[in-house]
Amino acid sequence: MNLFGVFDISSAGMSVEQSQLAVAASNLANSRTTHAEDGSVFRPLNVVLRATSQPTSYSTIAQQLDAATLPRPMVADVIPSDAAPRLVYDPGHPDANAQGFVAYPAVDPLTTMMDLMTISRSYEANLRAFDITRTLIERTLEIGRGR
Repeated sequence: MNLFGVFDISSAGMSVEQSQLAVAASNLANSRTTHAEDGSVFRPLNVVLRATSQPTSYSTIAQQLDAATLPRPMVADVIPSDAAPRLVYDPGHPDANAQGFVAYPAVDPLTTMMDLMTISRSYEANLRAFDITRTLIERTLEIGRGR
């Protein structure tokens, strides 16, 4: 079994979570902005993920027990959302339209905060897998030194 492949998988997962954290933080920070620099409404961003390589069969992987053959997550793209802006009635706002509605990005702060918690926990899980693998390798080397 190649334990070093676990390092690659865990670091790929942490990299993905870091990208998702940046996008979620950007969405949250812009949840009350009424327009972007070009005058359009800010569109929340979404992270698109893909696997680097798809294994042929999971039973084959179970037989090989080789972490090097497992797929790794990676960020394929960051795309703007198609969600329609939410309209809030505020006729005194400088960006209100003729009917008195202000267009805000379709960002739900509560959902975004829950996403941030999930991202944090996923990052911690990947970090923990990385640390456990490192500890296993260190202990294996200590056993080898003892002979």
